[in-house]
Amino acid sequence: MVYKSQKNILVGMVFLLIAAVVAPCSATTVDIRGAPIDTGITDADNISWDYSNFPGLYFAANKYTQLSAGAGEHLYFENDDDGGSPSLGSANPTAHVIDEGELIYTTKQVKSKYKVFSEESNITKVNFFYTLSLFGTNYCVVDNDATKLAKILMQQSDSDKKTMKSGEEWSMKNGYSLVMNAVDIDGSKCYITLYKNGEELDTGVVSTDGSNDDKIYFVEDECSDGDDHIYFLTYVDSIFAGQVDNFAVLKYTWLADKDSYIEVSSGDEFGNFEVDEAVASGLTLSNSDSISISVSAGTATPITGNLYFKASDEGKGSTGTDGSTKGYVFYPVKVVTIEDSSSTATNQVEEVSVNDTSSDSEDVVVVDMSSDSNDESDTTDNANSVPNNDDSSSNSETNDVENSIPGFEFTLTVISISLICLLQRKTLK
Repeated sequence: MVYKSQKNILVGMVFLLIAAVVAPCSATTVDIRGAPIDTGITDADNISWDYSNFPGLYFAANKYTQLSAGAGEHLYFENDDDGGSPSLGSANPTAHVIDEGELIYTTKQVKSKYKVFSEESNITKVNFFYTLSLFGTNYCVVDNDATKLAKILMQQSDSDKKTMKSGEEWSMKNGYSLVMNAVDIDGSKCYITLYKNGEELDTGVVSTDGSNDDKIYFVEDECSDGDDHIYFLTYVDSIFAGQVDNFAVLKYTWLADKDSYIEVSSGDEFGNFEVDEAVASGLTLSNSDSISISVSAGTATPITGNLYFKASDEGKGSTGTDGSTKGYVFYPVKVVTIEDSSSTATNQVEEVSVNDTSSDSEDVVVVDMSSDSNDESDTTDNANSVPNNDDSSSNSETNDVENSIPGFEFTLTVISISLICLLQRKTLK
């Protein structure tokens, strides 16, 4: 027989099991660390980070040749003798103040292929475009001029598909939406309208009965240079009839925000940085205010946006060139937020993780900085969460992005084993 107390325990365990299953998983922040600098042995000219030693900066494997030639993002220290504070580095191992204009950030565009051009044959309508990463936000570079930018909102990977039935609306970022007005099976055509905030931008008819070029639907808008530039593109891969509705399958969809178009000039400010030089080949910025690195383990010093410096305690570095003074260790950190596992997944590529689109997307939320599945560029969203740090948190920091979402596997295992033991005890009695 089962005693009353055992029944109460059983009921309690069942309640805990249900609570564990339905309890939501909270989002978590992750530090993406750059290479550490030991101020006791590193001279001022070698305080520098790029794709090779800081995963928080733009990297895509298929762009390696361009990146190694100087494209992409670069963050480095450049001493100004007139700055007023001692220079960082081995000559002054305890120095921790970066004067105005001494932390330099450069970014240069990379060349990419439209997915439809790289994946389908005999495409002549579109081919290449350029992208530039600016503190983690990727932009389309208009006419390969780094001073003319438009924010990239989404980009389907080569394996992503969007199936739409007649009358269906596909909601995208920043108020954009695509409506599949009708799918004509007999005529091998579909009728598409692009909207923004409910206002019609363009309507087109796409045929799947001709060449691959005929399957491409794109929309252009005039920029300040007087020329039209593509800001939306999709490829109608196929159409088919269902039991009730007709459907069209869209691939390689690409969207830039035509209303986010900006022209960058010297003196413009981006967070705590000011543009020193804006030319067609790239941008150079520097800190507009001095940065005092907090030399205390477990603290974070803001750089700009979701970039920070973290450091050891004083004297934890090597001995400087004077032979007696010990320096400290510091490194840059990019803080990203991993969505909780209870988030609803959809087929919209902009809601994947990061990274949002594909593994090589431009704007997201996906935090995959190690590779790029095709000849396109990576994306990551700015996360502005300040890290919650202490010495014990250092183990959770990682040079690579770890998708560590809190779960309840251990709790469920313990509860399950307890229930089995209790039931076995009941059987023996």
